[in-house]
Amino acid sequence: MRTDRKRLGLLVLLGGGVVLLLWYLAPWAVPHRLFGGEGVLLNPFGHHLPRSGLPRGYGEAWLYPLFYLSLLWLLLALAYPWTRLPLRGLYLLGGLGVGLFLLAYFLFQGSVAQANALGAGLRRHSLGLASYATLAYSLYLLFLARLFSPGGLAFLVRRRNVVVPLFSLLLAILLGGVIVGLLRPVPGRAADLRDAIMLKLDLITYTYQLLFSPLVTPSGFLQSLLLATPLIFTGLAVALGFRGGLFNIGAPGQLIMGAIAAMLVGVYLEAPRWLALPLAILAAAVAGGLWGALPGWLKARFGAHEVINTIMLNYIAASLLLFLISANEYRFFGRTLYLPFKFPGYEARSYEIRPEARIPHWTDLVAPGGELSFALPLALLLGLLGYFLARRSLGHRVLFGLLGGTVGYLVGGLLPGPEVRFDGALTSVRLNGAFLLALLALLFFHFYVFRSVGGYELRAMGLSPKAAEYGGVVWGRKVVLTMFLAGALAGLAATHYVLGGGIDEYRLKQALPYQVGFDGIAVALMGQNTPIGVGLAAWLFGILLTGGLQVNLQLGISRELVAVLQAMIVLFIAAGGFLPRYFTDPLRAAEVELKDEARAQGDGPRKEEVRG
Repeated sequence: MRTDRKRLGLLVLLGGGVVLLLWYLAPWAVPHRLFGGEGVLLNPFGHHLPRSGLPRGYGEAWLYPLFYLSLLWLLLALAYPWTRLPLRGLYLLGGLGVGLFLLAYFLFQGSVAQANALGAGLRRHSLGLASYATLAYSLYLLFLARLFSPGGLAFLVRRRNVVVPLFSLLLAILLGGVIVGLLRPVPGRAADLRDAIMLKLDLITYTYQLLFSPLVTPSGFLQSLLLATPLIFTGLAVALGFRGGLFNIGAPGQLIMGAIAAMLVGVYLEAPRWLALPLAILAAAVAGGLWGALPGWLKARFGAHEVINTIMLNYIAASLLLFLISANEYRFFGRTLYLPFKFPGYEARSYEIRPEARIPHWTDLVAPGGELSFALPLALLLGLLGYFLARRSLGHRVLFGLLGGTVGYLVGGLLPGPEVRFDGALTSVRLNGAFLLALLALLFFHFYVFRSVGGYELRAMGLSPKAAEYGGVVWGRKVVLTMFLAGALAGLAATHYVLGGGIDEYRLKQALPYQVGFDGIAVALMGQNTPIGVGLAAWLFGILLTGGLQVNLQLGISRELVAVLQAMIVLFIAAGGFLPRYFTDPLRAAEVELKDEARAQGDGPRKEEVRG
C-alpha cells in the first residue's frame, strides 16, 4: 500500500510539472485568428500579438484572476502526495479542475461576445492549449483516483476494448502533432525562443481543432456522417470475419460486385418504388455476399487461405467494373461483343438509376415537401417500446420492435408537421438513407453475433476452431456462411454510392471509391470488432476526413495527414497501445482481475477491523 501511495504521488507530480510547463509556454486563449492560422495568443506570462496588436475593444483582464486561481488549484494538487488525505481528495481536485476549465470557457466566450458587440469582428476564436492542459490534468487526476482505488486496475482491464483504442488514438494524436510541428512552419514571426515555442504549440493545437471542427458545425457534422456510412458497412464486414477467425480483406471487391448488382437492378428493372428500391438493395447484398462466399468455399473445400483469394478477387472485381462501363464494344476472336451498360461519352459510367430505385436524400427523410416529418422519430420510439416491453424470447422482441417501428413510420408520416427550410450548406451534403441502413447493419451485427446461437458458434470458431468443431459446429459450412454475411455487409456499402448518389450522381462510375473496403480494416481494429466500437470508429474517421479538408484549406497541410493518423492508430492498436500485456492477453487479464478483486475484497474487512 505504501508503494502504491509513492507511485501515485510520483504520477501526480509528473503530470503537474507538465501542466505547469504548458501554462508557461502555450497560449491560454486565442480571441482572434487570421485565415492562414496566425492568431492573437494570450498568455499570463506575455502575449504574442501580430502587427495589428490586441483587437480593438477586447479586454483580457479576465485572464489574470483565472491564472492565479488555477495556480492555487495546481499547488493543492502538487501538495496532495505529502498529505494523508484519502483518494476522495483526488476526486475533488479533479472535479475542481473541470470546473476551472468551464469557468475559463465561459469567461473567454463572454469576453469575445462583448468585444464583437462593440464591433471588434473577432473570428476563429478558441481556447488555447494551456486551457486544454487544465482539463486534461483534471481528467488525469480522476483517472489516477479510480486506478488506485480498490479494484481500479481490474476495472480498467475489464474495459480493455475501450482502453486500448483510446490510448492508441492518444498516442497517434501526440505523434501526429510532432509531425505537424516538424514539417509545417509557424504562421507569424517570433520575438524570442518562448514566443517561437508558443507559435508552434498553437499551430499544432489549431490543426487538431480544425480536424475535429465537424463536431461543432451542422454541415460538418452531416458530412462526417456521410463519410462514415460506407466505413460502417466495410468495418462490419471485416469485424465479422475477425470474429470468426477469418481475415476478410476482400471488402473492396465485394463492394464493387454489390455496386454492379445495384446498378443492374436500379437501371434496368421497371417496377414501382416499393419493389424496385428493396430489390436493388437486396441485389447489392446478395452480390457482395456471393463474392465473399467464394473464398470461403475455397478455404473450406481446398484449404486455400482467404487472404490470398480475397486479394485476387479484388483485382478481378475491379477489372470487371471497368469492362462493363468503360466501353460498349469489344472484339473477341474476330467478333464484336456489344454491352448496353456504358452511358454515351468519354467518362466511364453507367446510365442513371431510375428514380424509383434511388435512396432518398436526408432532407427528403427529415422534411419531405418542406414539412418536418414525424415518421422517423415515431418509428424509433415505437420500435424501442415494442422491443423492451415484449417480455418474451429475443425473436419475439425483435419482431415486436419491427412491428412497432413500421406502425410508427406509417402513422408519423401521416401527421402534419411544421414547415422548415435548410440553408444551402446543409442541403449540399449528400447524406442519404443509406446511413439508416448502416445503423440497421450495426443492430444486425449485435443480435447475430452476441445474441444468437449462430453468433455463439461463430465466436467459438474464431477462438478455437477445433473446440468449436468438437462442440458440433460444422466448420466448413460456418466459414462459407460467415464470408457470405461479411460480403453482404460490404456489398451494402455500394448502396450509399450508387443508389444514394454518394458520388455526386446516381450512377455506377469508375470513380467508385472502393478503397474504403481497406479502410474497414482500420475501423474494425479500432472498434475492437464490436458494433458500437465500429460505429464510433467509423464516425471518428468521418470526422477526421471532413476536418482534413479545413486543415488543407486554412493551413496548407495535406489531407494525407488523416491517412497518417489512421495508419498510426492501426499500428499502435496492433502493438496493444504499448500497454502491459494484460490489456491484450485475455488469460493474463483474467489473472489480474482475480488478483485485484481479491485484494479489494481483502481491504474491505481490514478497514472494518480498523474502524472497529
